[in-house]
Amino acid sequence: MRDHRRSGLSWERLSRRATLLATIRAYFAEQGVLEVDTPLLRATCASDPLIPATATVGDAGPAFLQSSPEALMKCLLAEHRRPIYQLGKVYRHGEIGRLHQPEFTMLEWYRPGWSMRSLMDEVATIVRLASSGADGFATLDWRAAFREGVGIDPLSDRATLARRAAALNVSRDLLDGEDPSGLRDLLFSHCVQPGLGRDGPVFLTGFAAADASFARLDPADETRALRFELYWSGVELANGGEELTDPAQWRQRADRDRARRCALGLPAVPPDEDWAAALDTGLPAASGVALGVDRLLMLAEGCRSITEVAPFARS
Repeated sequence: MRDHRRSGLSWERLSRRATLLATIRAYFAEQGVLEVDTPLLRATCASDPLIPATATVGDAGPAFLQSSPEALMKCLLAEHRRPIYQLGKVYRHGEIGRLHQPEFTMLEWYRPGWSMRSLMDEVATIVRLASSGADGFATLDWRAAFREGVGIDPLSDRATLARRAAALNVSRDLLDGEDPSGLRDLLFSHCVQPGLGRDGPVFLTGFAAADASFARLDPADETRALRFELYWSGVELANGGEELTDPAQWRQRADRDRARRCALGLPAVPPDEDWAAALDTGLPAASGVALGVDRLLMLAEGCRSITEVAPFARS
């Protein structure tokens, strides 16, 4: 008789995972934040070229498993203008490793009327729910951290960024075809990220406007985005900020993403008409964030890989 598939987790570890999920839900229930459940199979997906899409084929034709519930959560925000969260599975094609799985658990939530700073404080609260050892929560400027770790300014031209990457023996295959944004990501991941949060969780803020994704620009300095990332022990845990609500700016950035996808030879994705319609309806001023639950539990448990905290993980 063939043995059944094993989860790879002890009963104690499964119990701690269940406790964390229940604790998160209890916290948001107490705070009056509504849990929502949006479809994760849609006709389009994130335009970000750095997020590998998981394509599938359904009865209605080509479709994508979502890497984030963001678009339809924005539709709910436009419709109801209330705080919401979603806790469940999301997908990224081909990502398998110590910190990556093609299917993983994400917590994403939105707070209408909140500033980025207020949301960062709540992110810290969520992390502390998982681990009493999470303390400090320093804040670093992205540009200063990049200069210190890489040795050059992150807003240098492409040639300067590429020369620095080549000097660090970054693969030529990775360098060819990358624009400045992609080169910054490569240099950051090689030289800056591994040292972030060694002494406790640290927020990185002050990202360049060119790397704003769909965050609002800082009215006091439009070269910077109102966006943050959270790192702990060199692991990225969360990515959030104040949401872009201007439809014209959103379309400009989405078009830029699709152009980058084309330049990198990646499959084209259709425009996200649901998200666009939500912006046209009128998205309230809000801050939002996505947090990797498997990574959070991994760090809270003192594990090295998310395969140690996620049942039936691929290795």
